[in-house]
Amino acid sequence: MQSSPQRDTGSRQHIQNRNTHIFLAAAGLIAIALTFFLTVSDVAGRAKISVLVVVAITFIFACLGSLLITRRGLMDEGAAKAADSLDGLGEIENRLVALDEAHQVFGSSLNAVDMFRLVSSRVGEIFPFAASALFVPDETGEKLVITQFEGRNADVMQDLEIGISEGLAGKAIESRAIEIDADLEFDSWAMPAEKLEGFRSSIAIPLMQDEEVFGIFELFTDRVIKNDEDTVKLLEAIGEHVTPLFRSSMAFEQSISSALTDVLTGLPNERALFMILENQLAESMRYRDERPLTVVAIDIKDFAEVNSDLGHAIGDRMLEFVGERIKEQLRQMDFLARSMNDEFAVILPTASEKTALEIMERIKTVFAQTPFAIAENEYLKIWLNFGWATFWKDGETANQLIRNAQLRKQQEKSEEPAGVLWFPKEYVN
Repeated sequence: MQSSPQRDTGSRQHIQNRNTHIFLAAAGLIAIALTFFLTVSDVAGRAKISVLVVVAITFIFACLGSLLITRRGLMDEGAAKAADSLDGLGEIENRLVALDEAHQVFGSSLNAVDMFRLVSSRVGEIFPFAASALFVPDETGEKLVITQFEGRNADVMQDLEIGISEGLAGKAIESRAIEIDADLEFDSWAMPAEKLEGFRSSIAIPLMQDEEVFGIFELFTDRVIKNDEDTVKLLEAIGEHVTPLFRSSMAFEQSISSALTDVLTGLPNERALFMILENQLAESMRYRDERPLTVVAIDIKDFAEVNSDLGHAIGDRMLEFVGERIKEQLRQMDFLARSMNDEFAVILPTASEKTALEIMERIKTVFAQTPFAIAENEYLKIWLNFGWATFWKDGETANQLIRNAQLRKQQEKSEEPAGVLWFPKEYVN
């Protein structure tokens, strides 16, 4: 690494000051020696006085010159230190500008995970920390959820939830300003001790849009952070530069989610279904014997009749009801999507045909026991049509599995009871 001109100037000045001190000391010794020899010599008195006066005047000028040189050296050294300080500030500014450049290049194309890693990496170069987190309010607005986390304790901090006004993040939402917790006082109340192990201080940076907080970028450090003016100014600058990046990545995620989500039921749509199915098929192909896969096609019997007789508003509520009840009976790893109209599709990873049949029976039982309310005293029981296809046995591609599951569903329809059963409220109870 090459030294800056300011550092070189400071170094040269230090050497110059040292040489000046050596010269002054030597001049003093010479003056004393001359004075001594003149005193003990046989030179006439008037001549001695003249020489001593010259020596004294010379020594005085040497002292004055040394003083001026030293003062100028101190001024130059101070200027060099100030320049070094400005160099440091300039480096910080350059790194902040790099965040802006990242926004221009990646702002509208990076997903939330990659964007968070990019921001954390860049901010860590400006303000070192042990871990970083992104808190976002949940749909109810009552809790803060960690959606992204990098660094120490990541295994226990992911998906952590706290109250909307709890912890340092909650305080930052209320104040809408930088908050510094020098001894983790606020976070210790909101989070278990094991989640904060190894941390000593935390910093919450509110992310604002239209004067509203849409998230909190929190940093955890393994050193004590002082709450002074310079630190706050630096953190405010960081917040100003990272906010557009987080806002863009969230908007990008939202657009992707909208493109893959059914508006009515909130379930994934057919496009998302094929994306997930292709991914699961790749895993099953790799471990064919150990990783079975079954796809289930479902629709609502006589749904067109319900729509025609009761109206589309009731039909829409029925679709939501069916989606919720099916999802409740699935395993956590299973994937439910609304493909089109009244049709649903379920991907059952690691499920053989036997396991799939057991899950379908569970779904049938729930619908047999849970009628759908269309009015205060009117209910109807919903019948579902099922079809299924198992990887390798019924098809090897996504299209083959979906098509064969739908074909089997059509075949099964003739064996299901027809019509809609109506029940008075007293009977249902």
